[in-house]
Amino acid sequence: MTVTDDGAGEARLVVTGERVGLGPLRADLLPLYQRWVNDLQVARGLGSHRVMTEDAERAWYQEASRSESTQAAFTIYDLDDLAPVGTTGLGDIDHYSGTATFGIMVGERRGRGFGTEATRLMLEWGFTVLGLYNIELRVWEWNVGAIRAYTKAGFREIGRRRGGAVSMGRRYDIVYMDAIAPEFKGSVLTDLVPEGGQPLA
Repeated sequence: MTVTDDGAGEARLVVTGERVGLGPLRADLLPLYQRWVNDLQVARGLGSHRVMTEDAERAWYQEASRSESTQAAFTIYDLDDLAPVGTTGLGDIDHYSGTATFGIMVGERRGRGFGTEATRLMLEWGFTVLGLYNIELRVWEWNVGAIRAYTKAGFREIGRRRGGAVSMGRRYDIVYMDAIAPEFKGSVLTDLVPEGGQPLA
């Protein structure tokens, strides 16, 4: 299901699930994105050790918004009231190899399952729209809630880098996870797939 809202400064949803929708990044939301990434609870989950300035946030937005960018970035919305609650995307997109790296930042209303559904929607975008084969991520071992959400969405652990991450003054393993197209089941985008043709995987 796709929804578009043409109002300026409002949600323009590209794809929707049951509780969240994804829409393009928005310049008017840059102060909100900056506030989220500088929230220590959010930053520790991202492995971020720097304070994002307004200029740095604008540079990230401009890079992610370029048509030739190797990123596919979205704003996450709560469908109940269309409030923006985070960002998610794929980076390092390599169409030749069919690979990308997944990232997500839930800045508002955490603990409601929005991250899990947004993760599934991004996997669907990567596999169904972009035709990718393998999408990977990394997460710190202490973040058991995120690991549980990623597993539920379709990722599985493929290895660890022991002691490879420092978070709030302590050392942790980096957990590597991936998802591949042949193992990903179900799609809200199925209705958009034309009949016939051969699967990429």
